[in-house]
Amino acid sequence: MRAPPHHADFLESAGQSGGGGTVAAGDAARPAPAAAAASARNLHLAVLGLALAWLLFWYRDTLISIIDIWNRSDTYAHGYLVAPISLWLVWRHRTHIDGVPIAPSLLGVLAGAVAGFGWLLGELTSVASVSQFALVGMIISLIWAVMGTAVLRAYAFPIGFLVFLVPFGEFLFPTMMDWTTDFVIGALRLSGIPVYAEGRSLVIPSGNWQVVEGCSGVRYLIASVVVGSLYSYLNYRSLRRRLVFTAVSVVLPVLANWVRAWGIVMLGHFSGNKLATGVDHLVYGWVFFGIIMMLLFWIGARWQEDEAPAPVLPAGAAAEAGLARRSNAVWFALAVLAVLAWRPVLDELDRRGQHGPVQFAQAESRAGWQTVELSRLPEWTPSYSGMRGVHREAWAAGERPVGLYVGYYRDQKPGEELINSENRVLISKDPVWKMTSYGSRSAVLGDRPLSLRTTEMVSAHGRMIVWHAYWIGGRWTTNDYAAKAYLALTQLRGDGDDSAVVMVYAPYRENEHEAGVADLERFLAEMGPSIGSMLTQTMSR
Repeated sequence: MRAPPHHADFLESAGQSGGGGTVAAGDAARPAPAAAAASARNLHLAVLGLALAWLLFWYRDTLISIIDIWNRSDTYAHGYLVAPISLWLVWRHRTHIDGVPIAPSLLGVLAGAVAGFGWLLGELTSVASVSQFALVGMIISLIWAVMGTAVLRAYAFPIGFLVFLVPFGEFLFPTMMDWTTDFVIGALRLSGIPVYAEGRSLVIPSGNWQVVEGCSGVRYLIASVVVGSLYSYLNYRSLRRRLVFTAVSVVLPVLANWVRAWGIVMLGHFSGNKLATGVDHLVYGWVFFGIIMMLLFWIGARWQEDEAPAPVLPAGAAAEAGLARRSNAVWFALAVLAVLAWRPVLDELDRRGQHGPVQFAQAESRAGWQTVELSRLPEWTPSYSGMRGVHREAWAAGERPVGLYVGYYRDQKPGEELINSENRVLISKDPVWKMTSYGSRSAVLGDRPLSLRTTEMVSAHGRMIVWHAYWIGGRWTTNDYAAKAYLALTQLRGDGDDSAVVMVYAPYRENEHEAGVADLERFLAEMGPSIGSMLTQTMSR
């Protein structure tokens, strides 16, 4: 039977005044909702701390590979500051968590499993950056799984900033070097200075210049993106302004680097190559970059916004969330299992692979092709490393020889893998050969089409054409990403990671380029099946 209004008011008043009524005594026996919420929050934080420590220990090899790159490359030295900055940003808004509901997230558990599988693929394909990104992804997923979606959303930037722990960006070097070369050539011609270009080598009346990795602007770009994104978060509230400022932080250093490279060449030209031709041009570059960044921040400060207020939730929202689940042990276990299960999987797949020394089979002679002395070919060695075996031969079916180079990989790991940004047909500072062009083309390998990468080079003694492709467990490709995918598939099947770079090359005189191309086409068409068979037999040995 419903109590009269005055009776209900009496009970409420008695409870609030500390009387000995039954209702008041029951309330006193239960912990306050706020205290329960704080207790639940502390439990989640403790579990998260232990899980993160276990994660970093479990995947310590990947963590060490990140730190090693920080140590040896000034480009990524900012990595030491990323985690402290992220923690400072969280501490700066530490009161926000008081109003945020905390509860385990199934989506976080699933994200952790996806990140863990990504780590497995990175290890199988020896792509260090994939493994490193996956490790950071597992860290973020653990935070999401244990603390919940609301916490992830409230601290989205500080948590997302951890992505900059990963030293990435080397893949941009070739593209940005080409962009810089094209701009410098155009700017020099607009400046009235004649220029002859061969690849990334430039010849002007006052001397020779070459666009190398230090001229690409990748270092400026990475530094600008890290600093620019942090600046936009600290100084703007609206997502639009943050995205615009970050976009400017990406575009501006690229444009500035083009101007810098052109300015360096102009300074050397007009000084008679007394300035900007040594280490000093690097100093000029960083000073110029510093001026550009100061200009960027000065402009950005004009649109600075006040700090956003802390989010306000309905009274008791966080407390109710803290009391919603009395036991989260199953969720915590799932979160940890989702990110830690992949190391044993990798160990099992690695156990199934081929680990013995490489023993090359012999390619069968076909259509009149016979091996000849290697001395008939020019001295040249591609800049590849980490091979478990190298097979090199010279073949001829007439007067002109054709070279075959096979770099064979097995038991690959970072720094000793087929697909690596440091592996090149020709390094930019080769003392003998200079690259004149590179590209791609199609040829026929036996009776099947084959895509190839092409490189042409010149030295004081002659010219040479080099064609190459990758062979992974019986599949041919020239695409780095496809090669990594094939490598992952073969290992997931338990067939190991055997793969090879196969190069064929032909020297030619200045006016006999077409003859050299014809020799390579004929060699691949007639000897291609033998090369493929040789690689297959080598794989099984």
